[in-house]
Amino acid sequence: MATATNMGRGALWILPLVAVPVAFFVAIPWLKSISHPVAILVTAGAVIFAMSYASYLSFRAQRGLDEVQKAGAAFAAQWGAPAGQVAFGLLLVLPPFKDFATAVVSKFAVHPAASVDGTVVVLSLAL
Repeated sequence: MATATNMGRGALWILPLVAVPVAFFVAIPWLKSISHPVAILVTAGAVIFAMSYASYLSFRAQRGLDEVQKAGAAFAAQWGAPAGQVAFGLLLVLPPFKDFATAVVSKFAVHPAASVDGTVVVLSLAL
């Protein structure tokens, strides 16, 4: 059974993966008000930080595994991303998910009055 100290440490390790996306979405109105190149740089920095930190946590979690567990983790790393991409592509075919994706994209559009076509959203997400 995990102690409160171990659970607290685990929460502190996960905190940046929660705090950075939340801070990014809170900062969207500010990002819309600054110049476009700076907003792109801030967005790229947030994405690179989150992906790098997630990779670091993955490598850190695998340090204490034995060879069988490491083989399972390698299998998951090899097939997890392609399976997730196929599942996402299949979800794009379903009209409710397509409508949801279109609504999310139109909510975060630079010009709030701009209309967003669902086929453009599906095509861009599929690419």
